[in-house]
Amino acid sequence: LIADVPVVWIPASCVAWEPSRSTVHAVLDARARRPHTVLDLDWRPMFWSSPAEASEHIAPLLDRVTIAIGNRAECEIAVGTGDPDEAADRLLARGLQTAIVKLGADGVLVATADGVRERIPPFEIDLVCGLGSGDAFGGALCHALVHGHDLVDGARRGNAAGAIVAGRMMCADDMPTIHDIDALLQGTGGTTHS
Repeated sequence: LIADVPVVWIPASCVAWEPSRSTVHAVLDARARRPHTVLDLDWRPMFWSSPAEASEHIAPLLDRVTIAIGNRAECEIAVGTGDPDEAADRLLARGLQTAIVKLGADGVLVATADGVRERIPPFEIDLVCGLGSGDAFGGALCHALVHGHDLVDGARRGNAAGAIVAGRMMCADDMPTIHDIDALLQGTGGTTHS
């Protein structure tokens, strides 16, 4: 199953302890770096004794995935820099097909091994609550990948999904629909609930 599914998404926080750490390594062994093996850099300081310990366990995972996604702080843990372009370069140097650096209010940087480098601009929203924005980003990106969209389009859709959730009060209860994402991308709204 792990070898055949179109997308495997692994949060790096899952390697903070056992038996989760061993399970992640078993999943990556079975996956064998097939396309759309995603590492969400997902650094949560409370799970680690130090940033160095997190780096020790997160950085090696980069050699086993095809896509890495993280914000500036998470990139700092994984590859030693929070500078978006340098982080993308260092991620790609590990053999990844795609590096996605989330820039918060500055949008998203997508860089690919075949030379694509695009900064996706942010959406202007009235920030209500940022909880769940990363989950919305990931869900929209995975949906795009499963449906054969390119990674830049997937990141654009993820960026829209994250913005929608940040403009809403709840987290899981306020995840956007495809209609919400399409409406925001087309400039016609994107804040309807369903």
